[in-house]
Amino acid sequence: MSHEHLGCACCNLPHLPTLTSGLLTETALSGELDAAFQQTYFPHSRKLTPQAIIFHNGVIHTMAADGSGQVAALGTAGGTIIATGTLQDVRQAMQLHQPREVDLDGSTLLPGFIEPHMHILPSALYKSWLSLTPFKPAPQQQELDLEYSFQSISQKIRTALAQPDKLPKDKKGNPWVLGFGVDPSLMQPWEDITASQLDPLSSTVPILLMNSSGHLAYLNTAALTAAGITDPSGVLTEINIAKALLVAPQPKLLEFVACLKRVLGNASAMGFTSVFDAGVGATEQPQVEMGLLKLAAHLGPVRIGAALFTKPEEAALDKWLQHYKPDLDSHGDQRFSIKAIKLIADGSNQGLTGYQSEPYACSHDHSVPGVPDTGLSNYEPPLFTRMLGKAVAHGWPVLVHANGDKAVEYVLDSYAQVLTPQPGGLSEEEAHKRRQLRLRVEHASLLNDDAISKMAELQLNPSFLIGHVGYWGHTFQRTIFGQQRAQLLDRCQSALQAGMHVSLHSDHFVSPLGPLRMMEQAVFRTMEGAPGKEVLNQDERLSRMAALRAVTLDAAWHCHLDHLVGSLEAGKRADLVILAQDPLDESVRKLRDIVVEETWLAGIKVHSNTKASDDMER
Repeated sequence: MSHEHLGCACCNLPHLPTLTSGLLTETALSGELDAAFQQTYFPHSRKLTPQAIIFHNGVIHTMAADGSGQVAALGTAGGTIIATGTLQDVRQAMQLHQPREVDLDGSTLLPGFIEPHMHILPSALYKSWLSLTPFKPAPQQQELDLEYSFQSISQKIRTALAQPDKLPKDKKGNPWVLGFGVDPSLMQPWEDITASQLDPLSSTVPILLMNSSGHLAYLNTAALTAAGITDPSGVLTEINIAKALLVAPQPKLLEFVACLKRVLGNASAMGFTSVFDAGVGATEQPQVEMGLLKLAAHLGPVRIGAALFTKPEEAALDKWLQHYKPDLDSHGDQRFSIKAIKLIADGSNQGLTGYQSEPYACSHDHSVPGVPDTGLSNYEPPLFTRMLGKAVAHGWPVLVHANGDKAVEYVLDSYAQVLTPQPGGLSEEEAHKRRQLRLRVEHASLLNDDAISKMAELQLNPSFLIGHVGYWGHTFQRTIFGQQRAQLLDRCQSALQAGMHVSLHSDHFVSPLGPLRMMEQAVFRTMEGAPGKEVLNQDERLSRMAALRAVTLDAAWHCHLDHLVGSLEAGKRADLVILAQDPLDESVRKLRDIVVEETWLAGIKVHSNTKASDDMER
């Protein structure tokens, strides 16, 4: 690997300095944070008692590992599933619990959905920023805005600048425009944003816009000056983004907690009962981040698992290994647990920072200042191999972010080195033990046949950002990669056929939350930005059942939560979702439009489509 490709493309790093520098210090963690959560969340939210209930007269898919069968009834008590089967059998099993009965009236009951890869705290931070995403506003937030352009986001910025009193203020009292979700690759037409384009909007008010991938930011000259950054292009990668954010306006604690509640409440309204944060600990005070998530999980409507974000430095990994151990057997009604180590191999394909074996097809027309036309790697392979080997040797599951095909190649080569028995080295027994850690490749965007074979042989498992197909598929095919290379995107069916566990994720904030939307994009693989809504590589379509497993049981398996959730089986937690229609019904095509009627966490209703959220089951 040439040194010219080395850079910093760590998607979680730049977003969070403001949280620990602006919200509170570690010493004030317990008091200030507890008070903020108690003020923001419903005070009775964890005082509710789960009732004994029998659900029946609907479609009930158990998604059980031994067959994913359909049953007539399900009984829960004390937050646990007691029985599934015929109504008569469930009534018999529930006799001692004195249950009430809930008539589903034809609705569909499923295990609660699992989001296996999102970024909770950055998502909450951006809730207070100006939304400049290529997606429509609620309630159509899962739909692409086909009129999205630099002109449309410029108009939103001008509107914000016209109301300076409403703009966030930095420590000196100066207003800033903070915008999130900019994506030139989805603009009509694509325009590369620079300081020279932003300066006409304002020469005095700093403007900082975050790319939707999280790997790039765009600043006007006023923002560059405020941050002490001399790059005249105004296009920043991670280290300089963090530098700029440290002088930008800081979130207030109550405001941030309210935004955090909105993010997790939205997840619950989508039917998620467990979410996995793929990058906690990006700041110098990880206890603050974990404190935020623990309280959010304790008081809120979803369980939270997490992976520890690790900089490309052995010292950063050593810190985690010294002070933490993975909790792979979380029990009972435990709401927060640390499950894995997160390593980031490269950047974003749509942001042109994913590490490729050949130049981006659009490199002559579009580029990122200071970034080679084949993207960026965060590692020299020997360093990556050492860190990966050290993590698995200590019993840690690892999530490796790899988007570009060259990044996938060196990640798989490193996995092979640390998972393959060697004479006088790694024993067969230890190699087998390591392979049982459910090691993951995140995004795994471009996979050729050799990569899929190697992943299967090593017992690795991909989690696909399926929005790459639905939302970005057309621009990948038409502009970024070309027809042939785009066929390698998100090869879900090939991975499944090779014997791997497949999950689907949103990488939220990168794409909208939505388990049913992710199912739909995996089942149909429609390129939503294409004029004729063409299909991208139909051979990689998943069946409806496989797609449903990828957001329930297999996603839970990826997160080491399948012993608690992911299927409706006796002894598991009563985390449930009730839908107005059955996503396995072939006549239903717009799966993302299926109404989530109710979401239940540990036998307590935490979301209802028809009632206020504080009208929970008591």
